[in-house]
Amino acid sequence: MRAFLAVCALLVGTSVASANVTVNGQGKVTYVPDVGYVTVGVSSKGKTAQEAWEKNKALVERLFDVLKAHGVDPKDMQTVNLTIRPEYTRPKDQEPVLVGYVVGYDLKVTVRKLADLGPVLDDLVAAGANQSVSIAFGLADAEKLMDEARVKAVADARRKADLYTTAAGTKLGRVVAISEVQVYHPVEQRFELAMPGAKDSLRIAQGQQELSVGITVVYGLSPAE
Repeated sequence: MRAFLAVCALLVGTSVASANVTVNGQGKVTYVPDVGYVTVGVSSKGKTAQEAWEKNKALVERLFDVLKAHGVDPKDMQTVNLTIRPEYTRPKDQEPVLVGYVVGYDLKVTVRKLADLGPVLDDLVAAGANQSVSIAFGLADAEKLMDEARVKAVADARRKADLYTTAAGTKLGRVVAISEVQVYHPVEQRFELAMPGAKDSLRIAQGQQELSVGITVVYGLSPAE
């Protein structure tokens, strides 16, 4: 009988010890962006793929000349898309007719001085950028703010866990596991191309953005005293 009671006590203790509560926590930090990301594209048509390629190649070179004139570091330029596609007309009740080719090229540029963002865009458009124009804002070094958001996320998770355990009449134990989901995305804004030759540069307002971190924390539970 004593052995049976001892086994029951062990099972109950094991059940309590293995009980846990899982909560999510979120930490948010607002910031003013200090870097801009510009994506611009050029496209050209030609009767042959070679003709379209050569036309577009000349436009691409002009884009790089503009960026060099603005002092943009080559490491801050990245080709993100390159396409060659046939172009057809589709007469009614007839087979499609090949009329030429279209070449497209998209370039992503990191602009580290936000004051230069408007003039850079103006000059890229004036140089021939005619498609896929967009901008996004971000932080050159987001890690410090990410740590602030992490601390807030942990505090938020602990608050929820305390609330649940108090309401359930138990006691919060040690942390069993923590997992993190970061949510930090520069906000992209697409817009219509401005006419080149405008007197003033395009005004760009970076505004304020939000960085957030989400975590999941598993706490062990102990019997309430």
